[in-house]
Amino acid sequence: MARRVARIALILVVALPAVGTVWFVLGADKALVLETIGSTLSALVVMALGWIALQLFQRSRREENGPTGQPGDPGEPPPSAADALAGQAAAQYREQLARRELSEHRLAPVPWRRVRAPESAPPVPDTGGRDELVALCADERFRRLVVLGGPGAGKSAAALLAAVRSLDERARRDGEGRVPVLLTPHDWEPRRRTARDWLADRLRSDFPDLDRYGFRAAEELIEQGRLTLFLDGFDDIAADQREMALRSLDRLNEYDNVRLVLFGGDGRHDPNLPGTVVLELRPVPVEEVVRCLDRWEPADPDQHSWRGLTDHVRQRPDGGLAQALDTPFMLSLLRSAFAAGASGDRAALAADLPAAERTGGAEAVRLRLLGQVVPIAYLDRTDDPALYTRDQAERWLRRLAERMTARETRQLAWWRMPEWVPHRWRILAGVAGCAFGAGLIAGLDGLLTNGFAERTVVGVLPAAAVGAVLGLAIAIVTERRATGAARPGGSGGSGFNTGMGMMSGLATLTAVALAVGPVSGPIALAIAAPSATLVAGAGAGFMATPERRLRPPPSTALARAGRLRRFLGRLTVGLPAGLATGVPAGLASGVPLGLGEGPVGGLVVGLTIGLAYVVAFGLIDGYAQLRPDDDSPAGPRGVWRRDRRRGLATGVVFGLAMGLAAGLTDALAMARHEVPWVTVRVGLITGSLFAVVTGTAAGLTVSNVWRTMVGFVQLWAQGVVPLRAMRFLEDAYQRQVLRVAGPYYEFRHARLREFLATPAPAPAPAPTAAPAPTPPPP
Repeated sequence: MARRVARIALILVVALPAVGTVWFVLGADKALVLETIGSTLSALVVMALGWIALQLFQRSRREENGPTGQPGDPGEPPPSAADALAGQAAAQYREQLARRELSEHRLAPVPWRRVRAPESAPPVPDTGGRDELVALCADERFRRLVVLGGPGAGKSAAALLAAVRSLDERARRDGEGRVPVLLTPHDWEPRRRTARDWLADRLRSDFPDLDRYGFRAAEELIEQGRLTLFLDGFDDIAADQREMALRSLDRLNEYDNVRLVLFGGDGRHDPNLPGTVVLELRPVPVEEVVRCLDRWEPADPDQHSWRGLTDHVRQRPDGGLAQALDTPFMLSLLRSAFAAGASGDRAALAADLPAAERTGGAEAVRLRLLGQVVPIAYLDRTDDPALYTRDQAERWLRRLAERMTARETRQLAWWRMPEWVPHRWRILAGVAGCAFGAGLIAGLDGLLTNGFAERTVVGVLPAAAVGAVLGLAIAIVTERRATGAARPGGSGGSGFNTGMGMMSGLATLTAVALAVGPVSGPIALAIAAPSATLVAGAGAGFMATPERRLRPPPSTALARAGRLRRFLGRLTVGLPAGLATGVPAGLASGVPLGLGEGPVGGLVVGLTIGLAYVVAFGLIDGYAQLRPDDDSPAGPRGVWRRDRRRGLATGVVFGLAMGLAAGLTDALAMARHEVPWVTVRVGLITGSLFAVVTGTAAGLTVSNVWRTMVGFVQLWAQGVVPLRAMRFLEDAYQRQVLRVAGPYYEFRHARLREFLATPAPAPAPAPTAAPAPTPPPP
């Protein structure tokens, strides 16, 4: 694809000056032809020089950084980087402890047994409980440790408790020792990224305090062996990539000296790393269940109902209720049901659980407890009124669970939810909306300026056609970015960003038409505009790709820097695409105007358009390449708000830059035959309208919120979510039906998602009275 586009562009760019030369020989206006040929050749020369400069710059950056990841030759890490990481990790993990209510009184027992241990490892008991498990996970003498366990066995809680204990012990040693980082592999694809690269990226995104110590602070901490990686949910990695993940983790531990503690899997999925201590979480014994229920016994008036359940488990240790309560997760569900429900509901639950045991055994009890999560979460309390009824919430949560199960994912990314519905309707909506907006603006421009100025305006239908093409370009950029077809930008593996090339070409065509058309006429415009459009479109398409973008300076790191620095960082990233658009647009607009109207006017118009396009398209490409999970340790709601602000800010800057260029160009064209006040008024009107159109288009291009909102409308029409889906998801998180992992939502537990994904049983038909017997005939 890229080579084909390059050949076509090269043929056309060479052919157009040749046509102009023939026209010149046949006796056309020599000055005009020289102007158009000169501007085209100038654009080509500058683009070639820019390409060479970019390649030299990238090569110098690679030589300056040198090879990374080589053991034995690390740089000295900043002395306080580890302390900054430890401080932010402690704040995050303690907040999670409080939210999950993992206090000592509320913790359920977590029994375990030793599966195997190498002879070189320190002594490990054969069995133990929660406290011993946490101590072993926090013990730095064990360089590799794996904790196995089935769903609900307590792996995630143990990982969190172990990370907090490791931080406490490090603080007691005055900062000596490794820093624990607790991560889930939700965004790791071992086929594409090594464990080392993935860990460095996650450190930068999840712990923004590291940014103040330099861009490579994360790599330096890894290279110096200053970290313990608690990886929760190893079995969430795709089955066909687990072996590759294990090899990558083995290298991370062996060569970079990163301590590994893996949580996940069970006896059937054992992460078989050599030299590893392997522990397996076991079902909670009945004696422990009874002691736990005694410790959690509520006060009156529910004491009688709770004691009835405790006595039932004590008297029937082999019954279904005792078997159902053999995991910390189910024990916590029972405690939550009694803590939040009304007194009558608690009594009913205490009677229903033994009844479920009699009818369906342990699985029926588990389903009965899982069925309590949504009703309890959406109780309409006086101090916390529910935004949604229980039936509404359960219906939408079931639909979400069904879609997530069908896609085999436990993470709910709001920017990926539009993928659940066909994208063609979003593309059509974008094309129609942009066409309508462009036509409306063209009509307003003609209406507002036609009465006091002699000028040629673009008709409504041509403007609508251009708007439709612009809408298609926006759709290409947003769809490909959000679906991950082009990480991090929108180019995929083709080496050419089609959407950015289309947008750049359209913008350059508009600038040249406004600057050259009124001065030199349609023939000169027909020669200058296509060459500049092709050069800008091809150049921006090639430059707006991951391998050709620049890396932002460390001081502008997104996670920590202020707004101005983030702005400059994004401008730096997209600078190649900005130069590819601004240079040909400025030359093709300024050179003909300067040769025809004087050097001052040409210089002003060329510089204004060129600089405005460099800034505008540098921002567009710099921000458009970001995905919500690329630059934010915040939760999903914070990512949504940040994305919306980013789109608004980019749209304002882009609109001002484009409006300034358009207004100034139109005003200078009018100044040839109109009085100054008419010239100024026409320029202001044109600039304002142009700023609205282009600013809106830019904001939609860099923002994921617009695409997601259209997707929410589609999902609402299918009954999957309410119209204000983000409010519903955030409310479910506040009610602890969902939890947050980075920028993702997740169901509170995989077992809960599986339960909700199973179709709800149809209510039993109401019993009908038997027909009265027919009386015998007389």
